[in-house]
Amino acid sequence: MPRLQQLDFQCASCLATVPPNAPLIEENLRGYVVLLSAHFQGFCRDLHTEAAQVIASKVRPRLQRLVQDQFAGHRKLDHGNPSLEHLKEDFKRFGFTLDFAADPANGPRLTDLSALNKWRNVAAHQGTTAPAGTLLMLPSLQAWRTSCDGLAASLDDILYNELRTILRRAPW
Repeated sequence: MPRLQQLDFQCASCLATVPPNAPLIEENLRGYVVLLSAHFQGFCRDLHTEAAQVIASKVRPRLQRLVQDQFAGHRKLDHGNPSLEHLKEDFKRFGFTLDFAADPANGPRLTDLSALNKWRNVAAHQGTTAPAGTLLMLPSLQAWRTSCDGLAASLDDILYNELRTILRRAPW
């Protein structure tokens, strides 16, 4: 969070310079996109790993590593963008369908996540064409950050409740 806040301030400072340095502004915004996506992906991957460890702790010690490896094998969050499809695919390994619909705020958050992922691909691969319908501006990035925060909290709640049901006690 502090690194994202620092980049937010850096982007705002760069936008306030006179005369504006358009290439530097663009690079700062693209850097923010990549860092925000990476932080959200890292949170989701770490939460997935923690859930796998909690479940694995319920089996014999000699099987724990095997169980953890099965949950993490070919995990999409290790290689791909943190898209809704990748989140659903990785978390369904725990025996439930990831459903963000319980929180009505998640619809717009998922739309923001999709836009973030499109821009992440442009930024990470040095693309020159902006995704259709979106401009890369600091207020958009700030909104995407708020959406990622909300999705992270929602994902944590969903996983906590599902694991509590599976394990018949609080997972953490």
